[in-house]
Amino acid sequence: MNRGKMSEIYNSILLDLKQVEGVKMLALAGRDGFLIGEQTNNDMELFTLMSATMLRAAEKLTNRLEKVSPNRVVVDYEGGKLITTAAGQKALISVLTTKEASIEPIINELEKTAGRIKEIL
Repeated sequence: MNRGKMSEIYNSILLDLKQVEGVKMLALAGRDGFLIGEQTNNDMELFTLMSATMLRAAEKLTNRLEKVSPNRVVVDYEGGKLITTAAGQKALISVLTTKEASIEPIINELEKTAGRIKEIL
C-alpha cells in the first residue's frame, strides 16, 4: 500500500478523536517518536519525540517496579494536558488538550483509536 493511501487510512481512524471537545492537537507516531502518516514540522516532531520518550520512561519504571505497563502517560500543565498512549508495540498516539477539557471523553476515544491502530499495524 502506498504512503498516500496509508495516510488516508490513519487520518480516517484519527477523525473521531480529533472531533472530541477539548482536543487541541494530536499525532500518531512510531514508538520511536517519528510521525506516521503526516508531514513533519518542528512542533509535531518535538511533540511526538518527547511523548515517545516519556512513554518509554514510564514503561521502564512500571515494568521494573510493578511488572506491568502503564495505560497512558498524562502531563498536567497550566495550559492543558498532554496524554500519550501506546497503540500496540509499533505506535503511540499523543493528544494535547485545551486547559478546560474534560479528559474522560478524550481518554475513552483515545483508547478506542489506539485499539484500531493496533489492529492494522
